[in-house]
Amino acid sequence: MSGPEEPIEDKLPTPEDILASEDFSIDFSEEYQTDVEREFRSDAARSEAEWAHLKGLQDHYWHKGNWSWFLMAIMSAMIIFQSTLLGLVGSSVWDFSKYEWLLPALLVQNLGQIIALAFVVVRSLFKDQGFVKPTK
Repeated sequence: MSGPEEPIEDKLPTPEDILASEDFSIDFSEEYQTDVEREFRSDAARSEAEWAHLKGLQDHYWHKGNWSWFLMAIMSAMIIFQSTLLGLVGSSVWDFSKYEWLLPALLVQNLGQIIALAFVVVRSLFKDQGFVKPTK
């Protein structure tokens, strides 16, 4: 085993040694610094855009989840209304015999609304969101 080793700080060149060396060019250093800063700004802008897109997608899916529950509640209410209406008319609690057109109109309207709402839900919930693949 040899004697005590020198601390690593004693082996490293000082900034003055680097500036005085033949291989170091201050022009090259400033040009390199400019290139690095330009690339950093470009990467930072791209990363911010990707982050904003990711946050937008997260917010979109959060709202989509809430909207889905809202639409399910509306569709359930419409189906319950139609079932209640049919049940009350079928059990003769309500009598629409004077208005023969009313019950069929209500049923067709309600069924049309359910189908249209289901169409809107499927179309809006299951469309392409334009996912962006991260770039290197």
